Amino acid sequence: MKTIKDQDCTIYAGEGSLSQLQGEVARYLAAEPDATCVVLCEQAAAKKIFPVLLRACPSLRRCKRYFLPATEAQKHIETLLPLWKQWADDKLDRKTLVINLGGGVLCDMGGFAASLFKRGLPFINIPTTLLAMADASAGGKTAVDLGEIKNILGSFNRPRAVFVDPVFLKTLPAREMLSGMAEILKMQCICRTDFSVQRAEKIFTDPEYLNEALLFAIKNKALITQQDFKEENIRKTLNFGHTFGHAFEALALRKKHPISHGEAVAHGMVCELYLSCRKCGFTRARFESFARLINARYGSFTYTEKDIPALLNYMVNDKKNKGRKIYPVLLSDWGKCVFDKAVFPLVIEKTLHDNTKKNGRYNA
Repeated sequence: MKTIKDQDCTIYAGEGSLSQLQGEVARYLAAEPDATCVVLCEQAAAKKIFPVLLRACPSLRRCKRYFLPATEAQKHIETLLPLWKQWADDKLDRKTLVINLGGGVLCDMGGFAASLFKRGLPFINIPTTLLAMADASAGGKTAVDLGEIKNILGSFNRPRAVFVDPVFLKTLPAREMLSGMAEILKMQCICRTDFSVQRAEKIFTDPEYLNEALLFAIKNKALITQQDFKEENIRKTLNFGHTFGHAFEALALRKKHPISHGEAVAHGMVCELYLSCRKCGFTRARFESFARLINARYGSFTYTEKDIPALLNYMVNDKKNKGRKIYPVLLSDWGKCVFDKAVFPLVIEKTLHDNTKKNGRYNA
């Protein structure tokens, strides 16, 4: 087990890290007279993940439990209103410690709910998916969507602690694992100047290397967010693949054929590397090698020419943009990010058109 500091948040990562939870909760309750603790759990996965939590921290059996339908389609304030009403009825106060147990959507929503209720409750995150472990474990972002626009309502608010224990990965289906691998791959692309596609392939085939890469992702995300908590500078690099990826994710949700966040980011990285070749001198050979890896592991994301205006609209409305200009994260080389280069929508549209065309459909 490793301990990583993200400012005033402690991240316990690795085998057995969940065993530290009982002590963390006990220290909080001892330090805060009349404090209580509650658990907010992802509804769909509760039967699989809740017993794991209680085995590691038996004292939580006495805690009040709440369950949230935490899917991307339900990641809205309206979903949180009944929860806030329950919290008000149960008289939760500012000393109530909220333990968020679930995937990335649950951690986002639970952190957001705790941040707003009575102007802020302390919370702990226990990510239970590989994606959440790689992405939501560090950085202190909380958010919900507004309509089809992702994560546009949110706050920066670090949890007291995060527990990243691979014991939960035993409950995950293969597609969920692939989703998390995309975020781990993203961190390799933006942080490793010695990145190679050949070595990256081991993320998908070598469990030991995957664990190393997960720890690398958590450590480096914590380092980046310590330098730039409010996303005014270097933290923007963490959005590599997300400008296009969020648009793909929103379009798929609208068409009622949802894809996972990780799948969307994987396809988004391909598009942003293609744009990097045009705008930043990223080599075509490296782009093609990476694109082949993504295509082999994630297939392709298809969209029609009629979908391009909607994709552009999603990107223009992205929270990171200014005016009508779009700011995707580009790479001049592996580990060398360009995050402040404005790209006009016409250039983005050309990128979307330039993807492989087949039978009137485009493949990202």
